[in-house]
Amino acid sequence: MESEAPAGWEFFDAVDFPTDPTHDPMGRAPVRHVVTAVVVGHEGAAWLPRLTEALWALDRRPERLIAVDTGSTDETAELLAEMPSVEPVVSLSARTGFGTAVARGLETAGFAPIPSAVGPYGDDGQLPVVEWLWLLHDDCAPAPKALEKLLLQATLSPETGIWGPKLRLWPRDRELLEVGVTTSLGGRRDTGIENGELDQGQHDQPRQVLAVSSAGMLVRRDVWTTLRGFDPRLPMFRDDIDFGWRASRAGFRVGVAPDAVVYHAQAAATGERALAGTRRHAYQLDRAHAYYTVLANAPAKLLPLLILRFLIGTVVRSAWFLLGKTPSGAVDEWTALLGTLLAGGWTQARKDRRRLDKVPYDDFKGLFSRSVHALRHNLEETGSTISERLREAWADEPEEQVVTTARRAKSTARVAVDQPRWRRQLIRRPFLVAWVFLFVGAFVAARSLIGGGVLRSALLLPPHESLGALWHAAAAAPAGVTPPAWLSQYWALSTITFGPAGAANVLLLGAVPLAALAAWALLRAFVVDRVARAWGASAYGLAVFANGAVSQGRIGTCVAAIVLPLLGAAVHTVARRRRVQIQGSWRAAWFAGICQAVLFAFTPSLGVLVGVTLVVGGVLGLGWRRQGRQLVFSVVLGLLLVLPWTIQLVLHPSRLGQEAGGPPTAAVGPGDSLARLLTGTPVGAPAPWWFAVPLIVIALLALTRESRHRYELLGWFAALSGLIGTLAASRLGGGSGPLMFLMTAGWIMTVTVAWDSVGKSSELIVQGALGVVLVSTLVIAGFWLVRGDDGPLRRGPAQDLPAYLMSAQDPPQNASILVVRKEGTSPTRFSLVRDGGPRMGALEAAPTAEQTKPITDVLSALGGGGTGEEGRQLAALAVDYVYLPAPVDPTLMATLDSLSGLTRASADDGDASWLIDRTKIEGKAPLQDDVRSLWRVLGIIAWIIALISCMPTARRTVATPHGTHARRTS
Repeated sequence: MESEAPAGWEFFDAVDFPTDPTHDPMGRAPVRHVVTAVVVGHEGAAWLPRLTEALWALDRRPERLIAVDTGSTDETAELLAEMPSVEPVVSLSARTGFGTAVARGLETAGFAPIPSAVGPYGDDGQLPVVEWLWLLHDDCAPAPKALEKLLLQATLSPETGIWGPKLRLWPRDRELLEVGVTTSLGGRRDTGIENGELDQGQHDQPRQVLAVSSAGMLVRRDVWTTLRGFDPRLPMFRDDIDFGWRASRAGFRVGVAPDAVVYHAQAAATGERALAGTRRHAYQLDRAHAYYTVLANAPAKLLPLLILRFLIGTVVRSAWFLLGKTPSGAVDEWTALLGTLLAGGWTQARKDRRRLDKVPYDDFKGLFSRSVHALRHNLEETGSTISERLREAWADEPEEQVVTTARRAKSTARVAVDQPRWRRQLIRRPFLVAWVFLFVGAFVAARSLIGGGVLRSALLLPPHESLGALWHAAAAAPAGVTPPAWLSQYWALSTITFGPAGAANVLLLGAVPLAALAAWALLRAFVVDRVARAWGASAYGLAVFANGAVSQGRIGTCVAAIVLPLLGAAVHTVARRRRVQIQGSWRAAWFAGICQAVLFAFTPSLGVLVGVTLVVGGVLGLGWRRQGRQLVFSVVLGLLLVLPWTIQLVLHPSRLGQEAGGPPTAAVGPGDSLARLLTGTPVGAPAPWWFAVPLIVIALLALTRESRHRYELLGWFAALSGLIGTLAASRLGGGSGPLMFLMTAGWIMTVTVAWDSVGKSSELIVQGALGVVLVSTLVIAGFWLVRGDDGPLRRGPAQDLPAYLMSAQDPPQNASILVVRKEGTSPTRFSLVRDGGPRMGALEAAPTAEQTKPITDVLSALGGGGTGEEGRQLAALAVDYVYLPAPVDPTLMATLDSLSGLTRASADDGDASWLIDRTKIEGKAPLQDDVRSLWRVLGIIAWIIALISCMPTARRTVATPHGTHARRTS
């Protein structure tokens, strides 16, 4: 090679020119190294100039340089020919793999001849000669001392036949890619390098490894000849691991020389260069070669377990791709596995490699990555991938450019470093501090509700005992009656909260911090001031308590309070993209539809109000453009996801005033109080109505400003919509608790946006108004902590029945209990208690009057004095007990005592109960549940489709040598 480089190359600097000596410190006899370098290029014009500069800069250059071009259509062949002292370029077809290209290049040009001149150590040419093959990619660049350091390690450890350099990120980065590589028996490539890890000398100890990358690999000629080069069945990907594995089986050692540095672009793996000679995806090719490498080299006794492991892994990854809306990735998974297993090439490879087995597997199995490490890496990679993709979830490409305004730049709080840590956190992250307070406060406020039993109140029926019972309630109801849609959604939440009781605890006792967190997610989209944002989110969370939703056990309002801001964030994402080529976001539209479905199910009145607003806004406000269609689509999707409950809402409009969890909530409203109506405080709320007055006054003062933000007007629109909806619901006799909460939420949004606009003002009236807002919020927070969440919400047994009646409902007796309530001249009310009594959703799915007519007729007869046949009639209706809770009507009790077939049973003071003799009569229950499995299955499919549609798209990745970080290929 020429001794001088062309003028102008500036790729390397002093860092790449170490000055330490290259002699052997152990004083071994010198060895003469003869190196033949082979560069394989394919469409590498973008990288070859750097490689040429690197070859000119080498301090120790190879004796022969062979260049091979595999069917390039760019300037690769010309650039290869311009390399220093290169042999004539060998041209091959584009279908030629890397290993085959190296072999053809050596066949054409041969290894470098052994010179007879004086050797590099000043010898007389008679020293032992070791021939080496140095492999280079067209997208790599060795540092000036790379080859010299590799040869030095070869001199120090002559028993090692393969050496590899330290790989860093192209073009000249300190980020590590690889310092040796290994694999798990599951086929996962592992380097032990963390994602983004910088080279600080932490891996600079030469050591034995399973394999090294083919980019910069130095192979002794006898090793190359014995192993017959790379496997031609592996044209790219995993060929280096297969080569190192075969070398270990044949008794050769593989080592890494960290002092030798090579920069690598990994163009094929990262998708920067199209794969040559194949139509297969890079991911599919990588997976297929991983399976082939393991199957061709693993011990025979492990093959059945390995194939089972491959199958399980393929199923899991295929499910991941299907959930991530990348079905082609699932196809790649199965194509790679089945194609490799059925092609049979690995079976022939096992036969061919039996000649190499000189070292048993147990002697070098320590070089492989452990399965637990592969599992940990998979979990870390999955977590980082989900986190990365969620940040892009609602950003349909091309994404809108984020403009950093001067106002937003000034919003970053700067705190002197000498300030106490708590003060710095308070100033920089005010919401974090506020949310921690709300989180801890939730436990303090729930102090009276922690213990045994379940949460219940007059507006909250007890939750079901198990997930199975809840699922049955969601799928079963009397003929002609539709079970409420929210039971299915509640069941899904219960699966991750350790049962239905856990879901009630989370939604009620954790409603304040959860609602605050959801509000923060919305406000951060358009509120710049951090303090204003923190106040708005905290005030929104406390409004759930002030509205009485927690203390009254109104689980529907609590769910709506959490979902409303999330729906607002999704709608904001859809509506704000107007200046990009692709407007709106279908992912956000799908998510908005899911939020709409939750509102329709838990608080139908609020869901209808929001749905009508979105439809009108989408059609009139945004026009019938893509964004408007997306908003209308979200409403339609929400209605479809709660079928057939949607039909029930249309046929029975009175159900719009109900909330999930208990009986119809007609009593939850402003009553006849004008003050409660205007302040959005329902009857029975724990906080006085005048607590809301400062908030409303500040919201009114915000209207007097000359310039108002559009989000302030949206807040007022929400407040007025809630007010009008409350008036309409109250006049129609329905519950209006969720609508009154919407009023408060609108005022909070108005004040928050106004604060964000004038918060930096030094005017006294502005500062005074903000002070009033803060003080009133602190007063409500203190009131919340002192009063607590209990009353009328309480924790106790699921049923108010004697213990023996509750136990009688369990197998094998499975007793049915007729609970009859009659107070004075009021009409008689009854309920048939079975399987643990009435639970959540029982009243929404109550049987019709026609279905309960047999029991009604019997009770009517008892109220008239009875005919003496009521005992037999109750037995025929499969009733086992009649129970009268206090206060008991004396006339009805005397009538029941006189009936034949009824025996007085023990009861608590003031109560009365009778056991019905059913030994001679085979009874048939009048109310039989009709299980609607088809609707539930269709509902599950619809929800899965909706959830998948709002999730980010999964990416197919190739296991490149970049630590545990996978690279995108599609």
